[in-house]
Amino acid sequence: MDRIYLSPPHLGRHELNYLHKAVEDNWVAPIGPNLTGFEADLCAFTGVAHAVALTSGTAAIHLGLQLLGVGPGDEVLCPSFTFVATASPIVYCGATPVFVDSEADTWNICPERLREAITDRLKRGKKPKALILVHLYGMPAQLEELLAVAQEFELPVLEDAAEALGARYRGRPLGSFGQVSVFSFNGNKILTTSGGGALLTPDAALARRALYLATQAKDPAPHYQHSEI
Repeated sequence: MDRIYLSPPHLGRHELNYLHKAVEDNWVAPIGPNLTGFEADLCAFTGVAHAVALTSGTAAIHLGLQLLGVGPGDEVLCPSFTFVATASPIVYCGATPVFVDSEADTWNICPERLREAITDRLKRGKKPKALILVHLYGMPAQLEELLAVAQEFELPVLEDAAEALGARYRGRPLGSFGQVSVFSFNGNKILTTSGGGALLTPDAALARRALYLATQAKDPAPHYQHSEI
């Protein structure tokens, strides 16, 4: 039996021409007009003001959690049904994932279970630091209800739209709802660059911070100076 892939890439002459051009122009480092143009296209497509291209969607989630202040001892809410890359960055930050069950209609995080999870943590004297929402297989989560719960409990939202580029919720592009949103461009995603990811945010200060951390936290000095590790 032939193997049926979940989401095979579709590449052709168009992509090959751009690869040739990148080599011919010598823009193979993680800077240059192609990268800048790609970030601008993401902003235009989603309506989000700022985009920072990164090495992967996982790296984008990790960096996004850092931007939201997640650190050792914190707890972060995330769906129980998702790829492990949603939860792994929580652990990278020294925090603990709190898994919230999904609902049958979208297979995404359930608003009622989310409220129960937050209430339970508060009763235990532990307010979650952030919420990661996922749009599994490109299916939008129940954003209206979920965002209302997050707002009620003043939880920042990281929107994991890794599998949902191009999908919309009530006419609005996914990836435009979180304080921080992420996309993946791995080989099995809607749009692939073979690898890579991006972090999007409407907040200019967060975008500057993301770019600073993503480029080795190098200070603006004529020598190699890094005030943060």
